[in-house]
Amino acid sequence: MKLFRKKYKFNRESLQYEEVKFSFKRFLARMIPYTISSVIFGAVIMFLYIVVFESPEEKILRSENEYLEKNFKEMSRRLEQSDSLLNEMAKRDNYIYRSLFEQDTIPCTIRNAGTGGSDVYSKYDGYETSDLVKSVAKKLDRIESKMNVQSMSYVTILDEIKHREKISSSLPVFQPIRPGDLTSIGSYFGYRMHPVLHFLRMHTGIDMNAATGTPVYAAGDGVVVTADGNNHGYGNMVEIDHKVDGLSSRYAHLSKILVKKGQYVKRGELIGKVGSTGMSTGPHLHYEVLIDGKQVNPLRYMITPTADEYKAMIEAANYTGVSFD
Repeated sequence: MKLFRKKYKFNRESLQYEEVKFSFKRFLARMIPYTISSVIFGAVIMFLYIVVFESPEEKILRSENEYLEKNFKEMSRRLEQSDSLLNEMAKRDNYIYRSLFEQDTIPCTIRNAGTGGSDVYSKYDGYETSDLVKSVAKKLDRIESKMNVQSMSYVTILDEIKHREKISSSLPVFQPIRPGDLTSIGSYFGYRMHPVLHFLRMHTGIDMNAATGTPVYAAGDGVVVTADGNNHGYGNMVEIDHKVDGLSSRYAHLSKILVKKGQYVKRGELIGKVGSTGMSTGPHLHYEVLIDGKQVNPLRYMITPTADEYKAMIEAANYTGVSFD
């Protein structure tokens, strides 16, 4: 069908039909109705397509959004469980671990401290799932903060354990002569008759009788501060500074010294051999424990014997006998 048909107009003067020539105005008049109807029709079709139908890309995006929302909700649930677990760990940490190692408890205000204002999470605004994402982000930050506090607490406790382990290994509690090598205890700590000077005086250690050459071991970890024979009546002597609570130990009358001044020794390490050097009447080890340079009873620290043997040693220590030095 032609858009424009030939049109004729009757001329009254010539009494004939004459063809009407093309007019642009007439063309526009003809086109406008078609154009308007086409635009309206297209708009209706586009509206229906957008509202009713989804493009393949939109279907993929909608599916991804549903998947992300579902997983964010699952993450939120698991974060709540983790938060509850951290709260239980904090209780045990405060009232068991820190209490056991004499550490101050960490207040809840520090453990539950915030991680920032609302502006921190403003970058998540502007989306349908913004509230859900912000909720998960806040929970994650809160858990991270609690984990950092808990981690620092464990570091403190581990440092304390290491410190106490060092103290424990440094205490002079090891019997310097093995029980199987020990012949007898010649004299204990206290006032005794001196075997050479023949008068009552303070005996500042324990005389442990053993054959010459019997191994002598360090009673605890420490640094050798003396290892020579220039010690008056002590003869060849080793002194160890245990670097804890002012404690040190002395091993006198040795026949041989096997360590050097400044050497670090471990508990149970061989440091010398039994002898009778210095002011001594027979082979034995004169063993002393000192606190800040003052001699104390070594039995306070010696734990190698059994409970019955220890009781017997305490009872024997009350007997005023004659020392070997």
